[in-house]
Amino acid sequence: MHRHKTIRADGIYLAALLASVLSGCAAESAPPCPLPASAVQAPSAGCLAILNGGVLLVENFKGRLSPPGGSAHDGESAQCTAFRETWEETGLILEPEQLLDIFDTGFHLYRCNHHAASGQIDPPTRLEVRDAFYLAPSDFDRWEWRFPGQQQVIRQLVEQELGAASTAPAP
Repeated sequence: MHRHKTIRADGIYLAALLASVLSGCAAESAPPCPLPASAVQAPSAGCLAILNGGVLLVENFKGRLSPPGGSAHDGESAQCTAFRETWEETGLILEPEQLLDIFDTGFHLYRCNHHAASGQIDPPTRLEVRDAFYLAPSDFDRWEWRFPGQQQVIRQLVEQELGAASTAPAP
């Protein structure tokens, strides 16, 4: 699949980031979580989003893939963590819905849908990920995964999601 945006760790990018930090510019804040308050909390959470048969993934600076997501803030619901972390790593506004899996690390993975105002992958300036893009499940084996067990679980979840979409009645 096509890679949309690369966060480069070369001299130009690092110089721009350093200049913004030294000038006192704060990192852009995530939009407020649009979800109702939830009692479900988790140490970390993220999104499984599928678009045109590709899975939204992020590449870390070691070249390893994972779904977008990360650590929760104090008192933050798991769904709001998935919402915020996905925005921080991709710039996309995704709406976490159904809990799909809880990994052995406590990471909650939600099925997330693209909000109409989401736009294209365009992460805010941060040093969180190298790249964010959609990848066809057939290309999963060409990459190293941040958490090796996630690849197979995500492949199965994507097959279930795509299978459910193909058997859903037309509106």
